Amino acid sequence: MTDTFEKNQRMRLDDLLHRFQQTARQEPYAYEWTHHTDGGRHPTHVVFGCMVHGNEVGSLPAVVRLVQALNEGQVRFGGKVTLFIGNPEAARENRRYLEADLNRVFLDTGKSRHEDQRAQQIMPILNDADVFIDFHQTILGTAQPFYIFPWQRLGWQWARAVQSTKVWVTRDPKITFSSGSKCTDEYVADRGRPGITVELSQKGFTDQAEQICWNTMINALKQADAEASGTDISELAIQQPELSFYQTTYSEPFSNPEMTLRPGLLNFQSVQEGEQLSASDTPKITVPTPGAILFPKYPERENGLAIDPRPNEIYRLVTPMDEHPMKLWDTD
Repeated sequence: MTDTFEKNQRMRLDDLLHRFQQTARQEPYAYEWTHHTDGGRHPTHVVFGCMVHGNEVGSLPAVVRLVQALNEGQVRFGGKVTLFIGNPEAARENRRYLEADLNRVFLDTGKSRHEDQRAQQIMPILNDADVFIDFHQTILGTAQPFYIFPWQRLGWQWARAVQSTKVWVTRDPKITFSSGSKCTDEYVADRGRPGITVELSQKGFTDQAEQICWNTMINALKQADAEASGTDISELAIQQPELSFYQTTYSEPFSNPEMTLRPGLLNFQSVQEGEQLSASDTPKITVPTPGAILFPKYPERENGLAIDPRPNEIYRLVTPMDEHPMKLWDTD
């Protein structure tokens, strides 16, 4: 069953990548896994990122569908729209990346790894973006889709206007995700433009991922047209429900290779103070405060021990914010 499933997934991936290559028009960009079109009525440039992590393929069906719809005039957009596929080579290996995490190297690393070179090819596209939305998926299942990117007023307004989801995990923009690295959303935000990341669903092809991705792209183009017609994005945002804001309040260090989470934990699964997350007969892991689980880790093991290099954290806890992020971090 598993072999058949994986074969079918690989066949679908290859078919979608082939269809993208056959229909995409990359000019004026040099990166081959790009489609660009210009509606010619206004200058706003919306960019969508797909598969920056190779095995997070769930947005690809919607991306290929949008390329076809734009080419055939079924979807009309007055400005410029660019869609790119970040790491199809890793996708074909069913891996997150080949040599380095692409979503950490959007800066001049001076290295020649596959992902460092790829980031350099994608950066010119991001430099031109007026709005950027990057589609990701979680490794494990998630109770709901969620935005995850640093606080930014423009990013908030666009995320609220587009309504990919009603939940946003955010943080102080002064705090980098990882020292010496830069994600796509951070790269765009540094240029004063909205850089938004959406976690669609568990990695892989799912109807949920495709539909959320499609709705997000169509809504983003609609809002960009409306803004270009004279309605400020702040006005468009307040026409939609406010988002619910979460922030990371605790990370459990993966300090012992014997540490093991109990089976079946999901992203955004609610947990209570004192709840035990550890598997039986393993070092105790308990929840310090009520909240929701994010990014639980189930690494490969040998004789019960997590194989190194193990992650720095075994899970993250996010909790609702008591105040609106704008009151805490807005500097505009």
